[in-house]
Amino acid sequence: MLRAGFCKSVLAAALIVLIASLAAMAQAPGAVKYAKSSEVKVKGTVAEVKTGADGIVHLAFTTDKGSLDVFVAPEKFLKEMEIAFNKGDALEIVGSQVTAADGTPLLLAREITRAGDTMLMRDDQGKPVWVGWPK
Repeated sequence: MLRAGFCKSVLAAALIVLIASLAAMAQAPGAVKYAKSSEVKVKGTVAEVKTGADGIVHLAFTTDKGSLDVFVAPEKFLKEMEIAFNKGDALEIVGSQVTAADGTPLLLAREITRAGDTMLMRDDQGKPVWVGWPK
């Protein structure tokens, strides 16, 4: 009996560590974290939709101030939510403007609005809404 209780405790602890690790990895590439202090709102057009080797959808996004790489969400999550982006889409994006590990500017999307429809990618604190999403 003691052995079964111990195994359950070890299993629960391992599950907590796994969930915490997945949440940390889901933040963004190169351990870049969402920061409310760097939040901006930009309007522009999708120039290209790309899915990285990590399965994350990025938008090459053109604004009146130049081009941005927008980190959106995992492709699988977007497909389950029936969200797709296309070249030429006019969008308004609220997100955290950060610098990736390689020095390139990156926008971590929190909220994306297209034709009046708003899609939430992160909560108000910047936590990805797909963390813990059913797989």
